Amino acid sequence: MINPFPLLIPDSPERPLEKASRETAIGTGGDGLERSGKSVWREGEMRKGTLWGMIGVMSLLVLATVSDKAEAIPAFARKYKTACITCHATFPRLTALGEAFRLNGYRLPGGDELYVKDPPVSMGAEAYKQVFPDAVWPSDIPGMPPLSIRIKTDYDYDVGGTRASRTNFGIDEAALLGAGSLGENMAFFVEIAHHEPALSATLNSDNTISTNFDSGTEFVGWLMWKDLFKKALGEHHLNLRLGTTGKQDLALPNTRGESRITVEHYLYEDELEIESSVGVELNGFGSQWRYNVGVLNGDGASSKKNHFAAASFKIGGLGYDGSGGTTEEGGLKTPPTGYWRDDSIRIGALYYKTYSGSEGFGFDRVGADVRVNYKDLSVAGGFITGKNDETKEKKDVWFAEAEYFVFPWMQPYVRYEHLTSDAANGDKSRFVVGAALLARANVKFNLEGRFYTKNEPIEATTGGKSNEDRIVVRLDYAF
Repeated sequence: MINPFPLLIPDSPERPLEKASRETAIGTGGDGLERSGKSVWREGEMRKGTLWGMIGVMSLLVLATVSDKAEAIPAFARKYKTACITCHATFPRLTALGEAFRLNGYRLPGGDELYVKDPPVSMGAEAYKQVFPDAVWPSDIPGMPPLSIRIKTDYDYDVGGTRASRTNFGIDEAALLGAGSLGENMAFFVEIAHHEPALSATLNSDNTISTNFDSGTEFVGWLMWKDLFKKALGEHHLNLRLGTTGKQDLALPNTRGESRITVEHYLYEDELEIESSVGVELNGFGSQWRYNVGVLNGDGASSKKNHFAAASFKIGGLGYDGSGGTTEEGGLKTPPTGYWRDDSIRIGALYYKTYSGSEGFGFDRVGADVRVNYKDLSVAGGFITGKNDETKEKKDVWFAEAEYFVFPWMQPYVRYEHLTSDAANGDKSRFVVGAALLARANVKFNLEGRFYTKNEPIEATTGGKSNEDRIVVRLDYAF
């Protein structure tokens, strides 16, 4: 037998998932269909599921009163009874298998049911498919609540000394995460995250000042229908996502902020204001390609909607659909000292346009990136340009980064970023240097420094050297 996922152990021939499926009642009472004699077992399971559901709702309410968007979801470790490193390198960075799992609607490619250890709760029998549309199409929901918690705690040192206290402790973010599949053709993602509230001010082109208050609490959620028109278009080629459009995909495809291992955000995402919003998205993928196109809410000042398109092409390694990489069962050729390896080249591109103001001023961004993985080394680079018709400003950002696995638990990294702006005193360049250390598969420390070699916006304001350099130690854990 060939096991393409050596860190996962297939269930026994008498799998709980199959057993639960056989024992699901086709119907009850007056509809003339036979009710299974084992429905008592099912009802007990449903009562247990209801209890866990109530606990999950209470957890949501608690955390909502307490962002960098989180993507590490340990609920899947419980579902498959496996370690986080099955799908994550240094979290939240995904391995090639993890990326295939994400794209496939949180289902393992090529036979998810073989590896599930927590059977889902049936929402109707398979027989209902035969009588549709005279019955609701059957599905299932996760057996245990698919919820996880992620906390990021920082200790940072202000190298420039601009604060009264040069050292500071703080919780950068607390997030409640939920994700999973609803049967074979639906998937969902939800997140409630809280970070420190912030008040910012912007000087407009007409010399007025706009203020923006960030409450610190963010709500994200989407539902995806998979494999639309599968017979005509092929498997995985067209999926529809409704909700927070661009979540996980509105970025340069191979240098996404949500998969970075650094504390510091990518400069291009902050400077070019790239962020997800509510809307509709179409996406699809094959073995060596994937794409996303979406329409998002604008700022509400006009009827114009924001939109984006992204695509990526991969040479070598495990396919986006999980094809092309198998390991003989028991051979364990990659884990535990090479689960991150995926010798490949990925090339991606992004187009993103937003509108602002009652006149609908456009803000275009166009960019491309590349990532090369070889053995324990990963190097990447990208370029993106943006032109804002309202401010008449054009920004170009390019960057390069390298990461290396010294040990399975130690990954040093370095990134250089450079911003060129045609506005006065708008240029920036900086290094981000550090190391990610896994104390456990779900517990990570970052020791990181951010050092500017040029920071004209700050230098013009203070009349001196940039004072935004910092050193930070972050504790990041999820469960």
